[in-house]
Amino acid sequence: MKKIEYTLSQDFIELNHLLKHTGFADSGGSGGALVTTGVVKVDGQVELRKRNKIRAGQVVQIADSEIHVLASSSEPAAKPATKPAAKSAAKPAPLAVKK
Repeated sequence: MKKIEYTLSQDFIELNHLLKHTGFADSGGSGGALVTTGVVKVDGQVELRKRNKIRAGQVVQIADSEIHVLASSSEPAAKPATKPAAKSAAKPAPLAVKK
């Protein structure tokens, strides 16, 4: 099986455009026509939506080829989840007022 790596330049690419950019179709229209025939799979499932949004980490299969979609290197790394800072239970002491 032929493995192709495609790096995204945005958050996603429509399936018909991915097929065009990887050389499986001459245009987005012919890529869409190819999808509607049922020969394209996304993550192992037959995909019939030509404008399905393909994101990083997904695998598109067509004929004897796999297209592995990668995130762009310019995207920031995912930030780890952080918990909000705990509020202090103690109240601040009132300010002394001089007369």
